[in-house]
Amino acid sequence: MRAASSRIWFTVPNNLQADYCSHLPDDRQPTYKPLKASEELKPVHKPDYPEYYRYRSQSQTDLVDGYTRLVTDRINEGWSCHLVTILFSQLPGPRNAVIDRMRDEVQRVYSTLLTRVHRKPRTLSTDKLPVLVGAADLPVYKRDRSSAPTVFCNGGLHFHALVLVPHASRLKESLADHFDRNSDLHAGSGRSIRRIDVRPVAEDHGRVVDYVLKTVLNGRLSYDDAMLVLPRAHSELVQRA
Repeated sequence: MRAASSRIWFTVPNNLQADYCSHLPDDRQPTYKPLKASEELKPVHKPDYPEYYRYRSQSQTDLVDGYTRLVTDRINEGWSCHLVTILFSQLPGPRNAVIDRMRDEVQRVYSTLLTRVHRKPRTLSTDKLPVLVGAADLPVYKRDRSSAPTVFCNGGLHFHALVLVPHASRLKESLADHFDRNSDLHAGSGRSIRRIDVRPVAEDHGRVVDYVLKTVLNGRLSYDDAMLVLPRAHSELVQRA
């Protein structure tokens, strides 16, 4: 068992994790509004994890450790790290189709971000490009569900990702400010994305990796269905103006 620690990490507010669909008319739907970097970020001390976080198979431990090393290696080279949560409008189809659409939308957001970080990303080695490690996620229900909404947008599905940006970048503002200033662009033509929340990750990177992967680790979604790791090969990068 780990010793108690005074270290902190930033997490997403509970009211964002299970954002529910109000089914209001289009002109009354909530607006796409990322959190600004200037807004107060409230630290959360070491949480009490469910039992399945404490007892893992070796493959699950290796999965978390591998992605944690990827993150910490970049941070040691001066890269910034942010926890990004993406909430979606209601998407049609069964769960697998909805997750596929979410992954496509996240890849579109990443591809758009690429040319804001590097002018010509296709000419660079992939190890110099921003890194995204993400997974589709489901809300963690409490025992007392009496206060929980009965209808969730996309069954509660949303997307968490760790986004790492190199120090050498065209981006002359924080990642949160970038998404705030380009909200319409990242929302997409059909406004499939309702909101993007961006939080800097100061420390306890392994714990945040654990948080991003929790729905895969507890078996509620499969790795192949839920995970998205970028960049891929140059041939898969979509260049955008």
